[in-house]
Amino acid sequence: MAYCVHCGVKLGESEKRCPLCNTAVIDPAQPHDPSVPRAYPVRTPGQQLKRNKRFLLLLFALLLLAPALLCLMIDLLLGSGVTWSIYPSGALALLYIAVAVPILTPKLWDIASLAADFVALSGYLFLVERVVDSRPWFFPVVLPSLGLAVLLLALVALACHRGWLNKLSCLAAICMAIGVECLGIEMILSNFVLDYITFNWSPYVAGPCIFIALVLFFINGNRAVLEEVRRRVHF
Repeated sequence: MAYCVHCGVKLGESEKRCPLCNTAVIDPAQPHDPSVPRAYPVRTPGQQLKRNKRFLLLLFALLLLAPALLCLMIDLLLGSGVTWSIYPSGALALLYIAVAVPILTPKLWDIASLAADFVALSGYLFLVERVVDSRPWFFPVVLPSLGLAVLLLALVALACHRGWLNKLSCLAAICMAIGVECLGIEMILSNFVLDYITFNWSPYVAGPCIFIALVLFFINGNRAVLEEVRRRVHF
């Protein structure tokens, strides 16, 4: 019985390489014979542990349900009804949806996540508006702001997945979307608060975002500049 010269592990008959450290086995008295069964099992790249996704999601739901129920019980015992507990409970529900949807829909995780997050967050904020005694703000402010954000993100995700944009141009498109979203949010807010549209702070955010996006698009479209940037930043 031979031993590895590097790590000392006991070798089976006619081993070509050490199964522990992968050191080549050179034994003139016993050359390698592929027909001899190996003494150790071979793990192929296709062998992977299967995870029970539904069980993991159930365990995650129970972990989030415990603090939500605790908040609800404290709210009921110390107050006159369900008041503040709706905020942490709703936030935990949003966290569960954000984690569960990508796991359950791996092929369409981006589109499905955007749709699920939009519906969940809209429902949560609509419920908050109903609980808080104030001027209605969900439909005139929240819904169009969320809708614009989801629309922009969906367009960027679609373009990236279809191969219309590479990594650099996807980053440029995201910067452009952030700038447009800021302009849209201030337009919606100013119309809600002042009854007319004005732009005060959003150009200071949108301007740099759009400028960065244009620079990235220019770099992506100019091969010489792109190669120089890759050489300097190693991406």
